[in-house]
Amino acid sequence: MVTFLTNTIIIALLAAFVILLFKKWGFIEWVQVHGNDIFSRLASCDFCLSWWFGIVFSVIFALVLGDYSILFVPPFSTVVSRFLVRM
Repeated sequence: MVTFLTNTIIIALLAAFVILLFKKWGFIEWVQVHGNDIFSRLASCDFCLSWWFGIVFSVIFALVLGDYSILFVPPFSTVVSRFLVRM
């Protein structure tokens, strides 16, 4: 349980960091302007960005570590990373 909670916090912090970094670099705004309708809407939603970055990092961690229980992390890490992005 401690490992799951630790993985959740690490993925949430990493997702929030990448979202804030992409916003600072203007990549999120670029996707909103130049992306099709679906990507434009997804890039406008902090919850959606937190979810998809959580999925990406969970899959990467699961493949690297070989622990596939990490794939259950995104529903929990999304709430934390969205809160951090909104602060």
